Amino acid sequence: MGRSLLAGFVFFAIFVAGIITGIFLTLRWTRHQAQAQKNTMQQAVAMPLGPMVMRQMLNQLDLTRDQRKAANKILVESADTLHVMRREADFALDRIQQDLDKILTPDQRVKFDQLKDAQRAKLQEQREKIRHFIESSRDGETAPALPQSVPPSQPQPAAPPLTPAPVPAH
Repeated sequence: MGRSLLAGFVFFAIFVAGIITGIFLTLRWTRHQAQAQKNTMQQAVAMPLGPMVMRQMLNQLDLTRDQRKAANKILVESADTLHVMRREADFALDRIQQDLDKILTPDQRVKFDQLKDAQRAKLQEQREKIRHFIESSRDGETAPALPQSVPPSQPQPAAPPLTPAPVPAH
């Protein structure tokens, strides 16, 4: 009787140790998955906010008339600056690509084009995540959590909207 009791106790101890180990590993895996998801979302939202997003956010604040005028002036001036900078950046990137094309073999160009297409698809996916977040925040749906530096928008008392800035033709 003593041996079967000891064998039963050993079996029970191994079973309990397995449960504890399983719980520990599950918690560790869950923590790792949560951190990976947080890192992915931070990367998706890490890009700076553009003037239109800023305008949408400012429309949700209870700004005074003077604040709206000042904000509109800042956004119009920055839109002009950003437009010029984007054109310059596009020109520089085109130039880099032309220079790289000169040194690549035809096979390397094909592979390089495939890599560029993959990168564009990844950027488009990130933009879609951001667009989905903004739309779901606007619609009041539960959106994925953003990092602390970008608080989700909250409904505010209605304020007169800022007028859209004219897009300069360059």
